Amino acid sequence: MKYCNNCGVELDHDMISCPLCGLVVGTERDVLQRAEVNPTNLKGKMIREIDSLTSDQKRQLFWQISGIILGAGNVATLLINIIISGDLSWSKYNLVASLALFANISAFTFLKGWSVLHITAGLLSLTGMLLLLDYISINSDWGTRLGVPILLSFYALVLMVLLLIRLSNQLGFNILAVMFIALGLFLLCVEGSISLYFHNVMQFGWSIIAAASLISIAAVLLFVHYRLRKGSELKRFFHI
Repeated sequence: MKYCNNCGVELDHDMISCPLCGLVVGTERDVLQRAEVNPTNLKGKMIREIDSLTSDQKRQLFWQISGIILGAGNVATLLINIIISGDLSWSKYNLVASLALFANISAFTFLKGWSVLHITAGLLSLTGMLLLLDYISINSDWGTRLGVPILLSFYALVLMVLLLIRLSNQLGFNILAVMFIALGLFLLCVEGSISLYFHNVMQFGWSIIAAASLISIAAVLLFVHYRLRKGSELKRFFHI
């Protein structure tokens, strides 16, 4: 009878490796030990360990890794900036953006199942980023006068879409219609904010055409949704 050189398990005559530890028949134990520290095996072991984590543990691991990467990157850029320029100049912008990004990552890590809280946290972090960019920039107010209004309009429309989706009894083409309407309104907000920032007056041009086109498409989708809700089959409605 043959026995495993690693764990001593009795082996059948036709076995080529140990069913318990995987050691190839006839090889010594140190071969298995070297295989365990092989980079390929270590990579596979790491993947298995990650797969065994729960969803909460995976989010926390991602949060910790993100914090380490962002922190190390900011330390490196700050040191490079000080060494090259003798003070902090361009690295401040990288630091502000990294803080906003880490705030968003933290929100999605620790706020589970609350889309409104996620959106609110994202809005607050990005608004803070724009205000900080204005503060550290010289003679610049684009973040306060241009960035914040566009950002507020975007998040307000996102909240509106989510609210209508939650209140809707039947999901279908009506959701697409709401998204088209929200996109049209957002384009109006973008052009209005830009014209107000550069010309101190709110003017509309291309956004009216774009919004009218999107709202027209939304009207068609709402009509289709209404007809299907009344009992018309999809194939019969489109003559398929």
